[in-house]
Amino acid sequence: MPNLSNPPTSGRSARPAVPAGGTLEQPQPRRALAPFLAPIALIVLPVGIGAPDPGCAKGPDTLLAHGFEERLRAVGRSVDVIRLHALSTPPRGAIGRRDDRRVASDTATSPIALIRQHSARLAAAVVEAIRRGFQPLVLGGDHACAIGTWKGAAQARAHQGPLGLVWLDAHLDAHTPSTTPSGMVHGMPLAVLLGHGDARLVGLTHGVSIDPRHLCLVGVRSFEVEEARLLAGLGVRIIDMTEIRAHGLEAALREAVAIASNASGGWGMSIDLDVLDPTDAPGVGSPVENGLNATALIRALSGIASRPGFVGAEMAEYNPELDPLGTTRRIADALLVSAFSGALRA
Repeated sequence: MPNLSNPPTSGRSARPAVPAGGTLEQPQPRRALAPFLAPIALIVLPVGIGAPDPGCAKGPDTLLAHGFEERLRAVGRSVDVIRLHALSTPPRGAIGRRDDRRVASDTATSPIALIRQHSARLAAAVVEAIRRGFQPLVLGGDHACAIGTWKGAAQARAHQGPLGLVWLDAHLDAHTPSTTPSGMVHGMPLAVLLGHGDARLVGLTHGVSIDPRHLCLVGVRSFEVEEARLLAGLGVRIIDMTEIRAHGLEAALREAVAIASNASGGWGMSIDLDVLDPTDAPGVGSPVENGLNATALIRALSGIASRPGFVGAEMAEYNPELDPLGTTRRIADALLVSAFSGALRA
């Protein structure tokens, strides 16, 4: 658990049955894939209203425009792309401020209403993908997408038991409307997934939540004390950068996967690109120094989607407007291709 004294400030607290814009084909059994390589449902949600800089909404399409789908196919994966079109965008993404504790009204175009709609549509697409035998891979804008991704996955697997989750992030993302300094929803998804926060988001998919016993955060180095207290009270395992520097990334991920994969409903992985050191990956909206080395993480994630019980993954917070040289894009591409390749590293 991170030290609660003088925590570094994060600056964050910021388909219907067939998703709009695409369809899921049934997996093709005649395709020459290894038995453990399920087809991928590449679900694109280009939305950035939960972050202070909405440029991350351009991240998914930038990855696709530079051949990400083709590289997944090149490592032996069957891919079906599902695009969820963004709804109308409100003037700002904050749902409330800590100083006045107000939450935006639930009008059709308020940030919280739009985020709820996006989350519900994403959750439905994830449920559909899993029930048809696909591994969902969500390319999101800001990390508020995690609400839809993992509520959908937890709902789809609820009959088998709780879902486990490995959460790679520089931040805790565990604010609620009553604790957030900024009001930004991309600083709240983990709290929502654990059953805390705005009722309109917590109640999605009948209120299904992630069991904190099967959740592990990796790479944390920036948070507020209220977030840490919430997660500590729930017993969530947090492996911060101090511990990673002491024991190594490989050991951290082994422990994280062991915690998540102990869940009977399977497990997944959420990747916020700001987990990486900004010298490697500058194209994120909330960079924090002294993060993970990109090369080390690419290597450590090799073939992880082939592990037993793996349900799916998501990646968020890539902002191409902050990545003029394409450095972060290439790293994001390499991370996911490595994770979804069929070559499980010993």
